[in-house]
Formats: sequence, C-alpha cells, structure tokens
Amino acid sequence: MTLEQLALIAQIIGVVIVAVTLIYLSLQVRQGTQQMRSESRQAQLANDQTGVYKFLDVPKLGQIASQKETPNFEEKTQLFFWMIGQLRAREFEYLQYKSGAMTKEAWETYRGVIFFVLSTPRNCALWKLCKVYFNADFVQMVDDMVKNSPPFSLWQDLSEIK
Repeated sequence: MTLEQLALIAQIIGVVIVAVTLIYLSLQVRQGTQQMRSESRQAQLANDQTGVYKFLDVPKLGQIASQKETPNFEEKTQLFFWMIGQLRAREFEYLQYKSGAMTKEAWETYRGVIFFVLSTPRNCALWKLCKVYFNADFVQMVDDMVKNSPPFSLWQDLSEIK
C-alpha cells in the first residue's frame, strides 16, 4: 500500500469520525433541549400551584376581586400582591416561550390565566398600578390580549352555584 493510499484511508476514517461526532452532539443537544423544557414545565407547574394554594390560604381573594363594595387597604394589598405573583409567573412563561424553551401550545394554555387574573374592573385597575414592574414586551402583550376580551364571569358564576 502506498503512502497516498494510506492518506486516503486516513481521510475517510477522519470523515467517519467527524460524522459520528456530529450525530452524537446533535443527540446531546436534543436531550439538553428536552431537559430544559422539562425543567421549565416543572417551574411553571410549581408557580401555578403556588397561586392556587394562595386561594386556600386567603379564600377571600376572589370575593375581594369581585365584590361591589370597596375592600379595605389590607384586602387590596393582598389582592395586589397575589396579582403580581400570578402575573410574574405568566411573565416567566411568556419569556420562556419567546426564548424557545416553551412551545406555542403550552404557552397558550398558561396565558389563559391572565384572563382570570384580570377578570374584574378592580383587578384591571390594580394591573395599571403594577404593570410598571414587568417586562415591557409582556405588558404590551397583556394589554393587547385583554383589550377586547369579552367579560369573564367566573366570580359571578361561582357565587351563583348552590
């Protein structure tokens, strides 16, 4: 075998090794992406559960949000900070979606909570106060989303159940 033939064989082996390496790296990247999405979903679930459990700790939040009477300062403060927590979770999910860490379908299911949080005139007024604490892109998306949304009657529906 000549030196030239050995060089060609070495080149072929080198190409095969590079191809195998690229395949291996693409599998690693795919696994890393799946892991990142899984961790993101876990964080979103924990955020959602925290918000839901807050209603168990302070069951009056729904009443405070929807009642005709003006709540006292303590009640408005509780509602205000609950809203910030819920909307911060949605902001996190929105940013995950924008960065590609969350699918469009997943984001669309999580963003529905925004309608729930901003479902009353009182909560909308509180949103005007707290939106300065959020990412500008997120604020614009929320404002566009709820601008022409139909009335959300969950609180009324809950109060009417016998």
